[in-house]
Amino acid sequence: MQRGKRTAFITSDITPEHLDRLARHCQVRRGGWGLTGTRLTPEELAQAAYEAEILIVGYEKLPERIIAALPNLRLIGCTRSTPVNIDLPAATARRIPVVHAPGRNTQTAAEFTLGLILAEAHRIARSHHALRSGRYLGDPITEPNAADHTGDVIWQLDGKSPFKVFQGVELAGKTLGIIGLGRIGTRVAQLARAFDMRTLAFSPYTSSEQAAALKTTLVGLEDLLQQADFVSLHARVTRETRGMLGERELSLMRRTAYLICVSRAALIDQAALIRALMEGWIAGAALDVYWVEPLPANHPLLALENVTLTPHLAGATREVKERHSQMVVDDVIAWLDGCLPAHLANPEVWDELKRP
Repeated sequence: MQRGKRTAFITSDITPEHLDRLARHCQVRRGGWGLTGTRLTPEELAQAAYEAEILIVGYEKLPERIIAALPNLRLIGCTRSTPVNIDLPAATARRIPVVHAPGRNTQTAAEFTLGLILAEAHRIARSHHALRSGRYLGDPITEPNAADHTGDVIWQLDGKSPFKVFQGVELAGKTLGIIGLGRIGTRVAQLARAFDMRTLAFSPYTSSEQAAALKTTLVGLEDLLQQADFVSLHARVTRETRGMLGERELSLMRRTAYLICVSRAALIDQAALIRALMEGWIAGAALDVYWVEPLPANHPLLALENVTLTPHLAGATREVKERHSQMVVDDVIAWLDGCLPAHLANPEVWDELKRP
């Protein structure tokens, strides 16, 4: 089959520039979340992509039964850092290469982490919510734009003023404990240095030389929890790490410390965290991920005032979309040209395939 006749079905959100690049190499059809904003069910995906040789997904699930139902499938692309929505063993068993976009959101997630740390340290999100909710406001005035801005303008300072209620701390000199020095954890450590923070890390697969290059000290989990002013989670969910922060671990943290999580909520025992926040074992938390998403309207976290909550946004930037679009399209074109793709999730299939 000539290269120009290859067929590709895409559900991922790919930029127009890179869609055009791909369209010069194969016939492109689109559907699903990247086109409509609604994910296809596995069965809908099987029907829509039945004739496709190349399938590029973002958030649609691709289990074994759907891979088996696509007779022409020869290459799978996933525009996520880790293709967790794809049955990788099933693809490998059929000798189908799976390309993905590792590191696509490293910078974005690291920046978001520092944003949450700043929000907690300086009470930014909580004071914003208080103000927009009507607290600490003065009486209405007839002409807001005519107010005198030339004097010494100071917010209400008497009683329970926001100046007292939301008094924060500086990051300089504070200790950031990083659990997991992968791509994102490493970048967080680098960014933290700009704020003159001391960094510790619990990362069993990181060498002392790698940590030293980041000016980070490797310690045990208990030591990290006891010393850190901010604890930031950047580990993958495995059998060993699931629920790794429970009551015992949270009770080791300082009462003035904050827990930050933009990775996976499954790393934390949910009931233990809620109890720690309610009973003041820790000062607060900032979470971007949850055990159930969307966060249920009656979730107990919503009733707490010492937590900052965002709706899974740590990877949501234009740059991430551009990055994953280029990475996956580059790899698809490389495969079409008979070259080894740069980001293979199952490289063991390549020795058997060599060329498409």
